[in-house]
Amino acid sequence: MAETTQSDSDTARTVFYVVAVLMAIYGLGLLLFPQALFTLSDDPGVPANPGWVRWAGGFVVGTAVAAWLAASNPESQRPLMIGLTIGFTLVTLALLYGNLAGDYRGLQWLSWLQILGNAVLAAAMGWLSSKFAGVTPIPKGTPKSKA
Repeated sequence: MAETTQSDSDTARTVFYVVAVLMAIYGLGLLLFPQALFTLSDDPGVPANPGWVRWAGGFVVGTAVAAWLAASNPESQRPLMIGLTIGFTLVTLALLYGNLAGDYRGLQWLSWLQILGNAVLAAAMGWLSSKFAGVTPIPKGTPKSKA
């Protein structure tokens, strides 16, 4: 089995931190200010009471915390990398479909920003997942002998 390099681990750590910060911002927005996020979209199809999406904000914040914690030991986080790759890919496809099918009638730049942002995060997590496939984590230290 190959070993990960320090550069691979540093890159993974940085990606996890970026994911955590972006998801925390979006999740806290959904959790605390759903009306403001929907108003920002300028979509005429926004529900009268967008508070029903607060649960999604809680889930996104929880995922942000998981990504932040994973940054401390990215070498052993391949299952999380795969899960986030799938999640970001599905979000990208759902947003793309909604935009192309005409379901979303709000600000197009905001929609495409979300589509491209999620696609980049999916690609980054997929790339990291492939980098850490079948690798041995970097040893944390040398074991002490019992002499």
